[in-house]
Amino acid sequence: MVELLIIPRSKNLKKINCDTEPNTRVQAIINAYAKVNNVDPNRVKLSYTFDADETGTKKPVRKTLKNYETLEENGLDFSKTDTLSVGAKDVGPQIGWRTVYFIEYLGPVVIQSLIYFLYYDPTYNTFAQKAAYIMTLLHYLKREYESLFIHVFSVDTMPVNFLFRNCGHYWIFNGLLMAFSLYAPQNKVYEGYQRWIFHVEDRSISELEFFFLLWLVFELSNLYCHWQLRQLRSDGSRKHRIPHGFFFDLVSFPNYFFESLGWLVFAVLVNNWSAYLFFIIGTGTMMSWAGQKHKKYREEFGDQYPKNRKAMIPYIF
Repeated sequence: MVELLIIPRSKNLKKINCDTEPNTRVQAIINAYAKVNNVDPNRVKLSYTFDADETGTKKPVRKTLKNYETLEENGLDFSKTDTLSVGAKDVGPQIGWRTVYFIEYLGPVVIQSLIYFLYYDPTYNTFAQKAAYIMTLLHYLKREYESLFIHVFSVDTMPVNFLFRNCGHYWIFNGLLMAFSLYAPQNKVYEGYQRWIFHVEDRSISELEFFFLLWLVFELSNLYCHWQLRQLRSDGSRKHRIPHGFFFDLVSFPNYFFESLGWLVFAVLVNNWSAYLFFIIGTGTMMSWAGQKHKKYREEFGDQYPKNRKAMIPYIF
């Protein structure tokens, strides 16, 4: 038996002494601590300040403990003492990651459908416009399916205020801006800047078939990558594991790579500024995520992680 001192880092929490074991999961401690403080366990995060020699840095580092790991697995060493102190912080109202994904992906489906059918008259839409709407709808329905049935999240919740930030990207750029630009009547003569804003490339049926099949390959490849990641946690564990096979042998995040390629094909098909803008912003964001997560993979797994594996783009980045 060891003693864990839980020191509050938020005014609404209490200081308590907790008798526990090194192999106790952090989530169990949080559940008990939250009950004492009468707060939602999802709002409580525990952290520990590691000494400089333990972290390899010049100064102590405070790290948030992983809920799904034990105290021992999180690096708390009780071999030299029976008493250690951790900090407890109330991180505010939370919302489930699965719920966030469902809401943010639902936005483009609803917004694009309203603009396609109600704001504009779809009767005279070109084949390229119809293809763009169908492809957008299929993409986000796939994302909804993945969010509900495939994705396994390392943590259950996120701060509720982040919901608006996450939704903004999809609702504004892929919902309002893209739908407003893509589904405007093409049998109308536009003048000035409107010729640029509302331009949608006129494609033949054979061209549309080519673009759609290429897009479908990238979409299914993205889905397969997500399915592979789920298999790493098929036993219910939330620990990070090194993925192998398919494009994972080339990059750490092929799901981002195929997502980007899918939107590139879509942008070239419609040849509209809004699609290119969404592709650029989305790809830039995913490259940033991939770079950060790739670095964490290397730090976590060290020499076990494949040295020649890139972050997102094979052989390049």
